[in-house]
Amino acid sequence: MKTNPYPYSSSETNRRNLIAATLCVIWLTAVSGVEGQSPGFILVKPTPGGIDPHPFITSITETQGGMRIEWFGFQGPYQLERKGALDASAWTNVGAATDGNVATVPKGGAAAFHRIKGGLPAYQGDATCAECHDSTHASWSQTPHARAFQTLINAGQQNNPQCIACHSVGAGVPSGFINNTITPHFANVQCENCHGPAGNHIAEDPPVAYPLVLKSSMLCGGCHNGFHHPTYDEWTSSPHSAVVEELAEEFMVTNRTSAVNRMSSCGACHSGAVRLAMLSAAARTGNARTNVAWPTGEEAAHTPVGCMVCHNVHQVTKRTNVLNLAVYTNSLRNPISSTNVFSYNTGTNFASQYNPNVSVCGQCHNARGATVGSSGRPPHYSPQYNIFLGVIGVTTNATPPQGAHKSNPLQCAGCHTHGHGEANPSPTDPAYTGHAFRATPQACAVCHTDTTGPNSPTNLLFSTQSEISGMMTTTKNLLDLWASTKNTNSWASKYEARGWEYTSPGELSNPSGSTTITGPTAAEQAQIPQGIKDARFNLYLISRDKSLGIHNAPYTRYLLQVAQQRVNAELAKP
Repeated sequence: MKTNPYPYSSSETNRRNLIAATLCVIWLTAVSGVEGQSPGFILVKPTPGGIDPHPFITSITETQGGMRIEWFGFQGPYQLERKGALDASAWTNVGAATDGNVATVPKGGAAAFHRIKGGLPAYQGDATCAECHDSTHASWSQTPHARAFQTLINAGQQNNPQCIACHSVGAGVPSGFINNTITPHFANVQCENCHGPAGNHIAEDPPVAYPLVLKSSMLCGGCHNGFHHPTYDEWTSSPHSAVVEELAEEFMVTNRTSAVNRMSSCGACHSGAVRLAMLSAAARTGNARTNVAWPTGEEAAHTPVGCMVCHNVHQVTKRTNVLNLAVYTNSLRNPISSTNVFSYNTGTNFASQYNPNVSVCGQCHNARGATVGSSGRPPHYSPQYNIFLGVIGVTTNATPPQGAHKSNPLQCAGCHTHGHGEANPSPTDPAYTGHAFRATPQACAVCHTDTTGPNSPTNLLFSTQSEISGMMTTTKNLLDLWASTKNTNSWASKYEARGWEYTSPGELSNPSGSTTITGPTAAEQAQIPQGIKDARFNLYLISRDKSLGIHNAPYTRYLLQVAQQRVNAELAKP
């Protein structure tokens, strides 16, 4: 039977030398076929206050005549307990209390539940951390986390236990926050909320125990959630919250060289763990390809683009907006807006291309080095930044028209992270923080103030997307017509209407994504007229931008007009 973790709350007598008030993880075990988890600290759910200091079982493995149980905890002594069912019956001790993290015990019958309990977590407070980590502490002290408890005082909620958990260190255990009079040194969101109790870390010199460094958005989601500010829940509904399945599988292949090769090419934007490792290497050595402390395959595959990819929780940064010269501060790693031309080529050194002045969205939502000269496959699914700025595609000598969106000082964030509150937020009618990254009517209404008529947000959206969809269909039909009637190459009949396509056709000719549907080979690509290549490049840029003109309507319309001109010129040839 596969083992399953269940959270279980237990209020115990305060005894420092043994078991304080703990939240334990219980494991149901059977007499055979037990499957455990790897040892170590894992996050299984968001927890108010950050790191849950209570111990938990990490694996149960059958041995001859018994079972080996391992656990993780911050403070001993630990006591393993067992019961036969989750009922009112008492838990019984299994073996003696220990400071270790493993025990081999007899089997507990046909089935049994186990839990582990530990001593009081040794919280220290941020002043202790500052003795060694002074620069990090100094930057943290400028963040909203360092003033988190004051927000409760301002709201008159400093005695509300539901609020205190996320505005202090260790609330709910006797060694943590009690109140602002008795334990003022545990007020605010501090180091130990995210890195765990520091007592064992400072107990020896040099240290033998080190703080946890976790990249999971669950860590943030324990507090940044709820109907008043459902940031984490919104994020989980977005594509950012999962690594693309195909890539996740390739990150975890047993051939480590192959896995790392895939991480170095695609991981910078598809895995939070990989990107953070590459950013660290770039800052440390200037080379984010050969000197990276690559994450394990499991970590790369199960750490999507989460909170810490976009936010630096240790500091706030002061910047000047390049569009309106307004000075602002926030915790984003990159600016809100930028005008830099940027297209990250995944085949070269990350550090040599990384530009910290490119907007936080443009860091990944760019064309990935796509050029009209590539014939293997269409541009990547991410040219949004380039379309938005109007700096990609085949153009004419005339100055291309541009839309107004690129001049919005908030750029992408203005529409995609436009948060708005509700008059009376509730679980059924929550506020919106913008972290589902969906453009909302409320965001459009900031600029498009007409509530009715052709210029209202909904009508503009419909009319623009309908127009661009029609132009895309017309352009694709022209390309099909060329391939069916004007492609004079000897291989034309082999592909029929797909004769204009890339070797690996995209969704316009292969909507199912079938690997059996192909386009002209590399050698045959050389015989496709340049005008047809120009047109397909522009068409696929618009298709893969996915906004159907909303990001930059005049420029999108212009690229499709150029594409149609190029195909019509080929159709007009005798």
